[in-house]
Amino acid sequence: MVQISIIGAGSVVFSGSFIRDLCLTKSLWGSTVVLMDIDRERLSIVYNLANRYRDEAKADLKIKATMNREEALEEADFVISTVKVGGYDPMEAEREIAERYGYYRGVGDRVSDYYGGFAAYHQLKFFLDLARDMEDLCPDAWLIETANPVFEGTTLIARETKVKVIGVCHGHFGYKILAIALGLNPDEVNAQMAGFNHCIWLTHFFHRGMNLYPLIDEWIEKKAPEYWRSSAYLKGAPALTEQLSPGAVDMYRLYGLFPIGDTVRSVSPWWYHTSLNVKRKWFGPMGGFDSEIGWSAYLNSLRENLKRMFELAKDESVLASRLLPPVMSGEQHIPIIDAIANDKETKLQLNIPNKGAISGIPNDVVVEVPAIVSKRGVQAIHIGSLPKRLMLHVMIPRMLRMEQILQAFLEGDRKSLLLMLMEDHRTKEFENAKALIDELLAQPWNTEAAEHYKW
Repeated sequence: MVQISIIGAGSVVFSGSFIRDLCLTKSLWGSTVVLMDIDRERLSIVYNLANRYRDEAKADLKIKATMNREEALEEADFVISTVKVGGYDPMEAEREIAERYGYYRGVGDRVSDYYGGFAAYHQLKFFLDLARDMEDLCPDAWLIETANPVFEGTTLIARETKVKVIGVCHGHFGYKILAIALGLNPDEVNAQMAGFNHCIWLTHFFHRGMNLYPLIDEWIEKKAPEYWRSSAYLKGAPALTEQLSPGAVDMYRLYGLFPIGDTVRSVSPWWYHTSLNVKRKWFGPMGGFDSEIGWSAYLNSLRENLKRMFELAKDESVLASRLLPPVMSGEQHIPIIDAIANDKETKLQLNIPNKGAISGIPNDVVVEVPAIVSKRGVQAIHIGSLPKRLMLHVMIPRMLRMEQILQAFLEGDRKSLLLMLMEDHRTKEFENAKALIDELLAQPWNTEAAEHYKW
């Protein structure tokens, strides 16, 4: 069958989902999975759990582990990248520095292109290095990019290399939360989302031929106030409650289409994010996913998940399937591979070069749209035009932000980083912004970035 190489396999939750889905996809049995990570301990944990899960499922999969990226890429047919360079600690330290300069929640207060640290340098460099290695070692392989920033990263790879790249996210499943609120079975709803990664909008929403947007309007008028007073909203996890939050509703009113998934947190207006109290107004008691409360809870959950995985790996008496029940995870990575390898025509929500799918967006900009996947490759479903106000006030500014990030990265242009920061509504003085950039790049983990970005 095929070789699937997972780069950054120490991302325990993602890797566990991939192995589970492979074990449940019998049409891919006979394949080889290569787990690669530079963290020996985490790689060992994932390798242990993967073999145990495969054995429990009696799946025909060959599983290998390596700390050598070139070894992992040799003979690969599909490469899944989940790497977060350096983890979250440097990013949190940079946030604290930025707050001292008056930038509440740091540069990129709404997480969009900040995942790799300041200017996303480390992530973008890794993406490009990985893709260039693939050009040399497995030029016919598909790269399935999972690590953020997906928008910047997949656009960079598609433009600068010959690698066949697909960006994958799961935020589009937020439409199911909306369907449930309307009293509908999500599996019976026909939803179409389009935009950029973490900036997608509900363009069509139907149930048995009936347009559901009038039902959304009715829910907002008659049921939303009660929901916002309920324990489900007041005590729910931000990742779930944001989809039906006052912020999401207000964005719908402002821009004309309902925002889906991470869109609510990533491209909501700056005035939703000026303080914790303001965040609570728009996103609930925790202030949303990216507040100091919500984000800390997320980081704690990552640590707890990792701890549980380590404990499970040490206790051979516990079934791995107890932690990951044998049902498909919902992630799209393995369905993509199955569709291409076995020519199973499948409709998925993917990040691919536009090529005319959304009107008014250049062809070489990666968009997130529904697409048909098969052995012939990936073909975007034509979307057409989005509302003009949405294009002018959200889509085009977000696209320009991506272009600015990539221009600064490709040209090593520190002045562009400064100009981007000067556009931030929190910036009061030119010299203050310049000093912040210099201090961020002076941090020990940014030595390489400081060499790269020149005045």
